[in-house]
Amino acid sequence: MFKRIFKKPWINIILIIMITVFFGIQLPKLNINNEVKIFLPDDHPSKNAYDKMEKIYGSGDVIAVSYENVKNSIFSLESIKLLDGIIQDLENIENVKEATGLVNTDFIKGTADGMEVKELVENKPQNKKDIYEIKKKVLSWDIYENNLYNEDYSSSQILVKAEKDLSIEQKEDIYWDIKNVIKKYKNKDSNFYIAGMPAVNVLIGNNMESDLSNLIPFVIGIVLLILFLSFRNAGGVILPTVTVLISTVWALGIMSLLGISLTIVSTVIPVLLVAVGSAYGIHIISHYYDEIRNENKKISKKQHKEIIITTVKKVGKPVFLAGLTTMVGFGSLASSNIMPVKSFGIFTAVGVGVALLVALIFIPSILLVRSRRLSGRIKRDKNAISKIIDAIYGYFSKKRIRILILSFIIIIISIVGIKKIVIDSVMIEFFKEDTEIRQADRFINNNFSGTHVLNILIDGKENGALTDPDILKEMDNLSRYLENRYSRVGKVTSFADFIKRMNKVMNYPAEEKSQNPENKSGNIKEETTSDFGNESTSEFDSETTSSFGNNSNNETTSDFGSENTSEFKQKTEEKKSKKIPGNFEEDKTNKYKKLTGRQFVELLNEAILNSKKSNITADQLVKLINREINYRGEAYNEIPYDVDKYPAERKKGLKDLISQYLLLYAGNLDDLINDQIEPSKARMMIQMKSGSNILTDKIEESVSKYVDDNFPEGYKVSVAGTSDMALAVNNLIVSSQLKSIIISLIVVFIIVSINFRSFVGGIYGVIPLSFALLINFGIMGFFGIKLDIATSMVAAIAIGIGVDYTVHFLTRYHQERLENDDIEEVTRNTLKTTGKAIIFNAISVAAGFAVLLFSNFNPLVNLGLLVSITMVTSSLASMTILPALLNQFKPKFISEKRR
Repeated sequence: MFKRIFKKPWINIILIIMITVFFGIQLPKLNINNEVKIFLPDDHPSKNAYDKMEKIYGSGDVIAVSYENVKNSIFSLESIKLLDGIIQDLENIENVKEATGLVNTDFIKGTADGMEVKELVENKPQNKKDIYEIKKKVLSWDIYENNLYNEDYSSSQILVKAEKDLSIEQKEDIYWDIKNVIKKYKNKDSNFYIAGMPAVNVLIGNNMESDLSNLIPFVIGIVLLILFLSFRNAGGVILPTVTVLISTVWALGIMSLLGISLTIVSTVIPVLLVAVGSAYGIHIISHYYDEIRNENKKISKKQHKEIIITTVKKVGKPVFLAGLTTMVGFGSLASSNIMPVKSFGIFTAVGVGVALLVALIFIPSILLVRSRRLSGRIKRDKNAISKIIDAIYGYFSKKRIRILILSFIIIIISIVGIKKIVIDSVMIEFFKEDTEIRQADRFINNNFSGTHVLNILIDGKENGALTDPDILKEMDNLSRYLENRYSRVGKVTSFADFIKRMNKVMNYPAEEKSQNPENKSGNIKEETTSDFGNESTSEFDSETTSSFGNNSNNETTSDFGSENTSEFKQKTEEKKSKKIPGNFEEDKTNKYKKLTGRQFVELLNEAILNSKKSNITADQLVKLINREINYRGEAYNEIPYDVDKYPAERKKGLKDLISQYLLLYAGNLDDLINDQIEPSKARMMIQMKSGSNILTDKIEESVSKYVDDNFPEGYKVSVAGTSDMALAVNNLIVSSQLKSIIISLIVVFIIVSINFRSFVGGIYGVIPLSFALLINFGIMGFFGIKLDIATSMVAAIAIGIGVDYTVHFLTRYHQERLENDDIEEVTRNTLKTTGKAIIFNAISVAAGFAVLLFSNFNPLVNLGLLVSITMVTSSLASMTILPALLNQFKPKFISEKRR
């Protein structure tokens, strides 16, 4: 068969070159995509939930742009002007839906007619008084806190929302356009930070391109150097290198043809194929040179051809078997539910298959074509590798028991380390600590509510289901519960926050409305707070009992607050309500109209008594006092829930009240509800200061438990968002890891068992691999290397590559054992021949993967480190533990002749 294949070697060479050129033409068509959603199967619940959320509420792609004034407050003429200019420029970027910041966000204020919604900064401020009024409005609604301004007022944030269904290229354009806008406003007194998942995805792609352009030449250079040091011959350097280049072009070309995007995971494919694919060429070339040296004379062209055919026959089977098991190891990743990992497994297996084909056909064909010139350059020498092998054999040959005991101890220590492994794949942590995106993410998380968002989706059964005060109250309670329970939850925003604000401004005391600098509407009757203008529903009729900070006569020592009483007007006087708003009794109204010093102290104490905790801040105390005296409607900063407090006999009346609020509201709530008047669906947005999947998992568990225990019946609650999808990917890592390890070990066991026609042979085949894997996971646990998207592939790579060493060693040992009963000599001869090729291969692969230490991504750095270590441990295990076991227990399969 081999003679037929190599009868016309030029045909083999031309055919392979033509196919390589075809696939090379496809390479420019490859695109990069690292969005979280592509990591999940199309039918995954988290992906479906995200798609559903986007369909209802719009794009989830939001980029956070933070502005820091290093010398002054953001509440200054300079900062407001700068923010206004930036926002206008950002909104002019193509495919940007909106840019929302301090100057253009919606502000809800109370008026004589009810409420009004306008931009927070209606007119450009001209003086400090205007700035003061802006700040006063901003601080009056806590929804802005840690979103539009930070704690020390030094920074503000702009949220840039993209249109739906944009391509990767369009999202990249938005990011770079934002960068260009920021450059216009950059000066010595300002800093800008850009963060958010869209920015992360763009920069991953950008850094991937840098990795590919830098690391591939680097790894090729290292492999060339190692090959030169190993063979000291041009043929030994060039031919294995050509093998890996061809296999890389084929693998990536097929990916491009099939429209499969490159991800951070598939960045490893070229590096892996360059490092691994050379192995098969190395074995062919190494044995080819050995055969020529054994001739010890000048050889003819005919003899040279026979040597090549003999080499392929002799080495072809173990090389093919090693390549097959490597393909199985990588191919086991195809069982993963993480789509880029699945693609990685498939196309590395394809690449290995091509490398195997090229090594067995292309390299021998080249040797046949260049027979005379190449054979004349072969030199005989005993190089450093031979000396290393002699040293290894000399040290370990007499210490078999010690080797086995030491191996057992290492296994126990590794198992202890495995228990310390943390499973967490956080995309922002892919970048180095000193990168711009990490610094931006850190700044925004430290100063604002967080860059990572988890959404809670609430689905009612009918139109208007989300105006029910029962569900709104529990949504608000859930928000406070999560904020108090998790320090890394910066803020929870929901439709309930807007209803609370509407309820508050609709219940401003009348005097405050007439004196409110926000209110430009003119004359307001003191006795009226609001009139809904709807005769079929309730009306408020309030009268002022006191005013805040207003000395109406010289006898007043303090005019500290105001309260209003209201009656719910009904159609008949007989049913007139006597309900009073606020947490007040009628005598308390008079009590706090004019405060003495003692009464003020009593007010402070009552505020503290109404607090849910004792260790409150000054800001919290002020809010409690405001609530006690209903300053600026603070007693109504709540979901209208208590029928004894509001002009309604039943909860149905309160639901109608909330519906009227929505009728009056002129702003946009599309981000939070599905319908402006009768919402049946709503979402709550949890902003987190960490992208940790461990945190997301805990929050989702808390949400599920809280909903089960507290939410009214008739509402379906789910979670969605990039954080939820990232958690889903994280959860798949372990199952995918275990599945790929089990599949690859079983298939390797079967292949080795069939090859040696022995069940015991299969067990011996997986022992060195298992040993290397245990050490790998032990190192991860002890050194705090997380199990993430990249490091989850180490096991499959280790099995795929490491099995080569075991197969080659067992095959050669078996051949030597059939010819010699002296196991010491059998071991020595095996090490001197196959052992040399194993060392060549291990050093080449380890050095190739070590190139990843210079990657822009932390997971790839860890991957490179772990694979390099695993190559060392698996090759050493195959040359120490394996012969120690074979020589100690002398299994029958290794000395039996196969038919």
